[in-house]
Amino acid sequence: MSSRIDPPDRGPRPIEQAGQAGFLAATIMLAVQLIWRLNWSHNGVVQAFPEFVVAAASRLTPLSVFGAATENYGSLAKKTLLVSVVLVIAGVGMWGGRLAGRLTRKTGTNFAGRLAASGIVATGLLLVTGLVILPIAHLGVFARDSSYTNDILLQLIVTAAIYALVWAFFTAEEFEAQPDFTRTTHSRRAFILDAATLTAVVVTAGAIWRLVNPRMPRVADTAAKEAVNDIVATQRASQGYELPTPAPTETPQAEAMLTSDLAMQADDPIALFAELDAEGIITPVLTATPDFYHVSKNIIDPTVSADGWSLKIGGLVDKELEFTHAQLVERATTQKITTLCCISNQLNGDLIGTAQWTAVPLIDLLNEAGVQDGAVDLKFHAADDYEDSVSIEVGLSPDNLVVVGMNGEPLADDHGFPARLIIPNIYGMKNVKWVDRIEVVDEDFKGYWQTRGWSDSAVVNEWGRIDFPENRQEFDAGPQTLTGVATAGARGVSRVEVTLDDTASWTDAILEPSLNPPFTWVRWALPVDLAEGEYKMRIRVTDGEGNVMQETDRSPLPDGATGWPRRTVRVN
Repeated sequence: MSSRIDPPDRGPRPIEQAGQAGFLAATIMLAVQLIWRLNWSHNGVVQAFPEFVVAAASRLTPLSVFGAATENYGSLAKKTLLVSVVLVIAGVGMWGGRLAGRLTRKTGTNFAGRLAASGIVATGLLLVTGLVILPIAHLGVFARDSSYTNDILLQLIVTAAIYALVWAFFTAEEFEAQPDFTRTTHSRRAFILDAATLTAVVVTAGAIWRLVNPRMPRVADTAAKEAVNDIVATQRASQGYELPTPAPTETPQAEAMLTSDLAMQADDPIALFAELDAEGIITPVLTATPDFYHVSKNIIDPTVSADGWSLKIGGLVDKELEFTHAQLVERATTQKITTLCCISNQLNGDLIGTAQWTAVPLIDLLNEAGVQDGAVDLKFHAADDYEDSVSIEVGLSPDNLVVVGMNGEPLADDHGFPARLIIPNIYGMKNVKWVDRIEVVDEDFKGYWQTRGWSDSAVVNEWGRIDFPENRQEFDAGPQTLTGVATAGARGVSRVEVTLDDTASWTDAILEPSLNPPFTWVRWALPVDLAEGEYKMRIRVTDGEGNVMQETDRSPLPDGATGWPRRTVRVN
C-alpha cells in the first residue's frame, strides 16, 4: 500500500495563478514608479505613469462632468481619480498576466519562454501608453512634446521590464511540464505569492498616500499675518490713511432706507473695516500666503530648484534672452498688490486672494527682446509642461508681472517658485506658475485648458462674495453688519448693492478704499438693524466701467461664474 498522497486533480489552475502574478507584477511596477516619483523625479516635475493616465482620463471626461467634479470636490476629485486609475492599472496587469500565461504555449514554459511571453505583453502595453495615453495627456506621441521626454521614456521602459521580470519569476513553477501540486508545495508557493502581493499592495498604498498628501514646508501663520499687516499699513499710509486701533464701539445709528429703514451708514470706512477685522466677520484685505488659494492640474506640484533654472524669451523677437533666477531677483524692484481669481471659483467661493507681488514688469523684458511685427500671442511654458497664452495686446500691458516674491518673501513652491506670471484682469489659469519660457508666436495658441473648452480670453467677470452672514444662519434681532468682498479684475469696483427682500429693493453698501485700485478687490459692509423674520439676501456688483454683474446664474465652465450671490437668513 503506497504512502504517497495523491494530488488534487491539478490544484489551482496555472492561468489563474498567472493572473495573480500579473497583479503582483503590476503592483510592484506601480510601487517603483511612485517611489521614484516621490524621491528622484527631476525637480518633482516628471510624473509617474498613473498620473499620465489621470491626465488622459481627465481630458476624455465630458467638460460638464469634469467641471462639476472640480467645482464640488476640488482636489479630492483628482485624488479619487488617481486611486481609481491605480486599481485599473493593477486590473490590467492581472489581465496581462493571464494573457502571458496563454502565450507560454507558444513561447515555452521555461524562464526564457515565460519572460518572452510577459515581455510581449509589457511591450504591447508600452505601445498603447506611448501611442494613445501620452498624446491624450497632452504630451505627444511617446512624450515628444514634453520637456522631459527621455526621463518619461526611461521610467516607462524600465518599469515595463520590471513587470515582465516579476511575472516570469513568480510563475516559475506554474507552467512546468509536470508541476508538483502536492498540498505542502502548493501551500508554500501560494503563501509566498500572497505575501509578496500583500507587501506590494501596502507599499504602493503608502506611496499613493505620500503622493496625494505631500509634505509642504510649514509657514508660521503668525509671522505671515504680521507680514501682511505691515504691508497693509505701509500701503494705507502711502494712500494717506491712518489705520485706527480697533476698540469696541456701539454700532452707528444713522439710518438709511433698506426694506423699512434697516440700513445704517458709517462716516469713517477705514475705522468701520478695522472693527470688522477685529470681529473676524470679513475677509482680510490682504491674504496671508498660507491662506492663499492653490489650484493645479498636478497631483503633486513641482519643486523647481533655482540652480540651473532660467527664464527664456524667444520666438518672434529681435534678440533671444535668458535670465537666471538671481538676475530676475536683482531686477525685481517693482511691488504691486493685485487680486487673483481662479476661473473655477463659484459665486461666494474661496478660490480668490490678494497679495503683494515682487516682480519685474513683463513689458521691460519684452522691450529688451524686441517684439517683431506679426506677433499674435505670447505663449507661456511652465516647468511641469503646462502651457497657456494671452494675446499680444494683453501681453504688452505695463501691468503684467514676472513675479519672484509674494508678500515680502520668495515665492513658495506651490505658488510658482522660481517665477510666475501675474496678469491682471485675467483668470488665474493664465497666470502661469513655474514659468520657464515665454515665446512670441504668430498664431492664436490654445493652451492646456483651452483645448478642453475653457475660455481663451478668460477675462474676469464681476464677482462677489457674502462673508457674513452664512447661508441659513440664525441670529437674534438687532444691529448686525453684513460684509463681503467684490472684484472685477482690472476694471475695479464702483458699487455693491444689497437687497434683503429678494430684489424688491436695493441699497448701496459701504465700500472700503481699494488697496491698489483698480487691481484689488473691494471689501463692502452694510450695518443694519434687523427685525424678526426670514430675509432673502442678494448682492450685485458694478465695475468701474459701469457694467453690472449678470443676474443669470451660470457655472464657472467655460467663462467663469456669473449671477447674484445670495444668502437666506433667519432673525429670531
